[in-house]
Amino acid sequence: MALAAETTKTFFPIMKKAVINRMWAGLEAYMPDNLPVIGAGVNARNAYHAFGFSAHGFQLGPIVGDVLTQLVTTGKSSFDLTPFRIDRFERKVL
Repeated sequence: MALAAETTKTFFPIMKKAVINRMWAGLEAYMPDNLPVIGAGVNARNAYHAFGFSAHGFQLGPIVGDVLTQLVTTGKSSFDLTPFRIDRFERKVL
């Protein structure tokens, strides 16, 4: 954090007067194929998922909120959610 603050001051001198009074830290959630999980759960009835957006959650939040609203209220979405299914990583038994 100290290195980031020094870099910020180098590029934005006005920030030399800034005071940091809190910060946030967390994990970025990436899926193996870099796509989020969006859609109905496969092991629980009336459960819906929306996670694994890495750094794209803020941009996709409004449309994903609309998709989840559709799923919860009607059981379907106007979008094809197949690429985002939670069970897409299950191994296929031959």
